[in-house]
Amino acid sequence: MKVGMIGLGDIAKKAYLPVLTQTKGIELHICTRNVETLKEIAETYSINHLYHDFDHWLESGITAAFVHSSTESHESIINKLLDNGIHVYVDKPITYDAESSTRLMDKAKSKDLLLMVGFNRRYAPSYMQLKELAEPNMIIMQKNRGHHAGEVRQFIFDDFIHVIDTLLYLFPYPIENIRIRGKQENGKLHHVVLQLEAMQGTAIGIMNREAGTTEERVEVMSANETRMVMNVNEITSHIDKNCSTYANDDWQPTLQKRGFHGVISTFLEAAKTNSVPYKQYQRDLESHVIAERIVQTLGDRH
Repeated sequence: MKVGMIGLGDIAKKAYLPVLTQTKGIELHICTRNVETLKEIAETYSINHLYHDFDHWLESGITAAFVHSSTESHESIINKLLDNGIHVYVDKPITYDAESSTRLMDKAKSKDLLLMVGFNRRYAPSYMQLKELAEPNMIIMQKNRGHHAGEVRQFIFDDFIHVIDTLLYLFPYPIENIRIRGKQENGKLHHVVLQLEAMQGTAIGIMNREAGTTEERVEVMSANETRMVMNVNEITSHIDKNCSTYANDDWQPTLQKRGFHGVISTFLEAAKTNSVPYKQYQRDLESHVIAERIVQTLGDRH
């Protein structure tokens, strides 16, 4: 299967190329306007199919493509890929607004093509263990950073959308109410709190960009057990007075621990078999719709 990749920035180099170049059964075609980057990647991974020109890359015979270009370019690139009958995997977010993201998702559905968003945490083994906890009554996720207050829309769509999507993945109930709070100073968003409410429980997402540290912590609570994961790796289970802490297999690759192996293989298998998971559309899009609601609630200056 011929698979394309466009955009060779940090995430492509760190997370996707190491996995894709070791994946059997695919022929990788990469495209970027940066000549030096293209040369560096080609030499590092011995890739022979290189493109500076987008149209030549588009006509190379690829049937699936990974889009790792700037978010501002996503809409144009995805439109052209879908028009050419090519399945698409795109880094989150699809675009910086829910309207255009919805339009692209509807277009993919109308053409029976994949438009899959790179929400890798759903495929992280530690978070899959959190998902196994039956009938949770409360979920709390914190994804904090130090000294990174930012413009509202980019803050929410570039970063906090991971929190939104993880809550939606772990929270098994229909959402009946949404509460949103945030702190802004001098046009910058410093922190945001999202609360999803259902009759059976509550899910709370927090991001503090002035926390003095970078950390990610998720707790899933039920009447019988509480499980917590720190930094997508260390898992703690509390049952009554008993506490057990264990980490993922030390020999397990970091990209597998963080869900990249799982999300990439899921996309490639679906593209290979032309299996379009329509539930995936709904889940991926819901994260963008809630992100837009947060932006509008806190004040859109886009």
